[in-house]
Amino acid sequence: MTELERINNLLKENGLVAKKSFGQNFLINDGIIKRIVNGMDIDKYETIIEIGPGLASLTIPLSKKAKKLVAVDADRDMVAILKDIFHDSDNVTIIQSDFLRFNPDEYSRKEDRVFIGNLPYNITSELFEYMLEKDFVLAGAMVQKEVADKLMYVKGKKENCPLGAFLKARGEVTLLTNVDSSCFNPAPKVDSAFIRIDKKRDVDFALYPIFKAIFKDPNKTISNCLKQSPKFASTLSVLKEENNPCLALRARQMDIDDIISITEHIKQIKDNQVEE
Repeated sequence: MTELERINNLLKENGLVAKKSFGQNFLINDGIIKRIVNGMDIDKYETIIEIGPGLASLTIPLSKKAKKLVAVDADRDMVAILKDIFHDSDNVTIIQSDFLRFNPDEYSRKEDRVFIGNLPYNITSELFEYMLEKDFVLAGAMVQKEVADKLMYVKGKKENCPLGAFLKARGEVTLLTNVDSSCFNPAPKVDSAFIRIDKKRDVDFALYPIFKAIFKDPNKTISNCLKQSPKFASTLSVLKEENNPCLALRARQMDIDDIISITEHIKQIKDNQVEE
């Protein structure tokens, strides 16, 4: 039985259709599924947390490799089917929850966990930010192809964004595979890509709001971006007094190490101002 046939049978048997409100587009391409699961090295890690497992296109092959798999879905209809599929699987736990309200710390340590999911495209940024806040050793995510391009930070690229820069600060983002829209049921209007994020170093999530501030406008200097930031504008006078050379640069033109350095410095200035 192909994955498309399995998905269609489950939908028909349960009287269900894909729900736009949950951003449901079920992955049906067997080759892509295999490429993703094999490319994530699942068996090397202690706990796999899957976001939005839906009808288990990834969950089933993941469960065959994972030591411990926690699948989190907000849709109670999907959860009922998942619990039936995995009723006798000792290594799989099914949780009904909005992932943004789910606490992974109750099931794993950040040093041991992997996040993976076919993300709802309407809340991709929020999900990534939550994953980064909670932290992980490895993550893999299906996103729109144009989003994947933005998230792979390259110094000087006009499409660079704060989320991509912060992912680069924490680790390395690589393209695991491009995914055509025909690989889903129903087919979305855009092509997709599955990216892998390997954590390489600890960078305080408290810096992320500063990343967002200095990347607010890709065509403006850090000085002008900070000027427009209600939260960090007060740090600008100190940076000017120091004649900080970063003020004349656009954030997207900088090396990641330099971005980390300037955001840490801005945080220190801000913290000192609060103490005073």
